[in-house]
Amino acid sequence: MRAARKALQQARGKQKLDLILDSADPGRLVRALPAEELYFTLLDVGPDDAAALVAMAAPEQFRHFVDMSAWGAADEPPRMREVLHWLRLAREGGDTARFRRQLAALDVELLALLFRRELSIHDLDEDNPPQPSQPGMAYYTPDRRFLLEFTGGAEFASLRQLLDDLYAEDAFRAGQLIEAARWEQPTELEELARRWREGRLRDAGVPQLDEALAFYARRAAPAQETAASTGTALAVKQRPLLEAALELLSGEELEQAEESAVYAANAALVANRAPLTDADEVRATLADARATLSLGLELLSGGDAARAARLLVEKPVRELFQTGMSEAYRLQTRARKIAAAARLPQAQSATVLDEPLESALQALLSLRPQLREPGQRRPRAFGSRADVALASSLLDEAEAMLALLGAHGIPPSVLGPKAEEAGLGPAAVKASGAIWALIESQLNGRDFSLHGLAEEVRQKSPGFDQQLHDLVRNGVQNETGGIILDRLKKALNR
Repeated sequence: MRAARKALQQARGKQKLDLILDSADPGRLVRALPAEELYFTLLDVGPDDAAALVAMAAPEQFRHFVDMSAWGAADEPPRMREVLHWLRLAREGGDTARFRRQLAALDVELLALLFRRELSIHDLDEDNPPQPSQPGMAYYTPDRRFLLEFTGGAEFASLRQLLDDLYAEDAFRAGQLIEAARWEQPTELEELARRWREGRLRDAGVPQLDEALAFYARRAAPAQETAASTGTALAVKQRPLLEAALELLSGEELEQAEESAVYAANAALVANRAPLTDADEVRATLADARATLSLGLELLSGGDAARAARLLVEKPVRELFQTGMSEAYRLQTRARKIAAAARLPQAQSATVLDEPLESALQALLSLRPQLREPGQRRPRAFGSRADVALASSLLDEAEAMLALLGAHGIPPSVLGPKAEEAGLGPAAVKASGAIWALIESQLNGRDFSLHGLAEEVRQKSPGFDQQLHDLVRNGVQNETGGIILDRLKKALNR
């Protein structure tokens, strides 16, 4: 079972579907998976392509699918289309008996709320029962007790099929459900359904929002812990320590450690309000959570897998997570100082830094500070001391670039008025452009101006490259100077 779960975690998209369907007993494997893992597997595959797996799910697993997908923010009502969507997928799987058990597992309050919102209910036993306003959108219950008119935005065919299924299973209970939908207040039905759902999610290891946010609280590491993290920024990225630590555990300790990792991942989903129906967002959030946990382990264990394994078992997972976040926050504090010094006086967010330094800085300034690796499309969480070292080196470059501008009399405070004179917005003024304008003014004996930055093609006068080399050498007096020179050459040769 552990091998199957690991294979599913490493697979992507339809590969997961193939792994399950090609197993010796797909149904048994599906029902043996934790409900949350199965839900994320279906989300990764695409639920519409995995109706067979939905149909194989146990009733409790199926209810978890609805719990995860049909509810949004705390102030949002449940999404009834999602409820009907999962019911349709389960029914399409072909096992009628299992489908009815799955249907019976849903909260009656949720189903009653669905009917209350999507139906106009008339009791045919009353005097002068009404005629349907749109006969094609009407449904007479098999016991001829109710006339139901479809008035909401849900799928007519799916809702009609649901009514048929309920009456086929137990006509008396179906009648009671419709009666409840007719008389109960929608707010009360929603509140009850929400309470049931939240209780189940707590039991499944999904924390409430305040508890989830605590994972991202700033935490100062005690002195004995800090000793393991100082001077350990490795230059070479290694395998995530979390994975290595888990492989050293077995039995109850492994189960406990995996539950802790899942709890941290759930906290990340809740705290970041990740849309639980968006496979890409969920996947990225879960990966970021495991990365942060891995970094915390690496900092506290000094990179030793055996020690990391003991920490997973003995230390609260929230502390491990907070330790990883503490490094991200430390880099964020440094990034804020650099960003403040790198903005023109009239700028709100953009800085004078060229790429990739600008993107790296903005990723660190986000609510959850992240690493934006040069050449990568999107930022990600810090997962190792190597990641921390990379971010630190990028901040070193940013500071050196600002020092270079200041050494030659064109810091952002000077560039701001010059940009306004040239009619340029803050985002149009970058360090490379300012350096180009400075060198051209020196070579041609002109006053410094940024007017030339508006030109589509910037010409370089004879002697430009040598002047650039001398300017950087005189302005940056450390090993970062060579990197800065290479960055400027690439930016100015585009």
